[in-house]
Amino acid sequence: MTRLTQWIIRAQGTFIAIAFLAGCIPSPPRAAKQETPAFSTLEIPNSSGNGWTTYSPVSPPPEILPVKGRAVKVWFYAPLGSVFDVSLRALDGSLTRLSENHGAQEPPENGFFQVLNVNAGVSPPLYTAYVRTPLSLTDQGNYDILVVNKSLRTDVMDSDAMALPLRARKIYMVSVQVAGAGHVTSSPAGIECGISPSGRPLTQCSHDFGAGSVTLLPGANDLTTTKFIGWGGNCDPNTQVCSLVLNGDAALNATANFGARGTVVTPSACPAAPLLPGLRWIDLPACATGHIDSHPGISNPALCDAQGYFCCEPGPQNVNAPRCGGSGKIESAPDCLQHQPTGTLRQPGGCYEVL
Repeated sequence: MTRLTQWIIRAQGTFIAIAFLAGCIPSPPRAAKQETPAFSTLEIPNSSGNGWTTYSPVSPPPEILPVKGRAVKVWFYAPLGSVFDVSLRALDGSLTRLSENHGAQEPPENGFFQVLNVNAGVSPPLYTAYVRTPLSLTDQGNYDILVVNKSLRTDVMDSDAMALPLRARKIYMVSVQVAGAGHVTSSPAGIECGISPSGRPLTQCSHDFGAGSVTLLPGANDLTTTKFIGWGGNCDPNTQVCSLVLNGDAALNATANFGARGTVVTPSACPAAPLLPGLRWIDLPACATGHIDSHPGISNPALCDAQGYFCCEPGPQNVNAPRCGGSGKIESAPDCLQHQPTGTLRQPGGCYEVL
């Protein structure tokens, strides 16, 4: 074997050994990350500026007004002792980093964030942060809040950002007045006005809604003595359930009128009660008398057309009751149970009793 051959074998053996050793050296570990904050609740000042409206969860993102004070409260979960970095991301992608405030007075044009509270009694701990946008932010109603759990160690990375998108919307205030012994609720929720059947005052008589529609549902407190007479304000006076379309600039208002059962109201679409031998007309029929709480959204008293009286209530989307306005409504029979044992339903006139 020549010296050259021996040198090549030795060189190859060395290379193989080096390559083998290199394969055994572990790659450096990937840097760990801090735990990403997890969203819980958003609070924004209401339009009057004297209270907060809560959103939880926010999927899809909530729509908000440019709020009084340019501030929101964000509740999120994170490990105890976390340190946060908060930024605002505009719709064009530009970032505004907010400084943390620890209770000092801030100039009115400044933006900042402040951790108001940490609830360590839950797992994981729940943080409440106050976030105010700077006056220099171009669009005060459309931005994302980014919350990062910062790392104080060189071998651990900051967390991914918890992104909370906020978008501006138009707010419509709906106000309700109740005249008489009754109450009005709304769908979507927000209005609970008048007096409850138990006698408790209901004081949520105005509410801010987003664009779309709101339905106002009247309810008499004692069906044996009281009935809904009709609407005033922006509601159609000839309907039982008031539907308001929220797409203009003005605030909307409605007045729900309730009266004694003896009050005679003949809706324009209803036929006059015919004279029936041996019977006397006494009242309009009602709907789900004695069981109205188990029929949310049902008309009361009964609606009517040229054929007589009927009841309408929400149902599955695949049902279609033409007399009740079409899809999503079912039709049911009215009753005169509030006048038992003498009252009886006779179509098309309503409730009659024997002379």
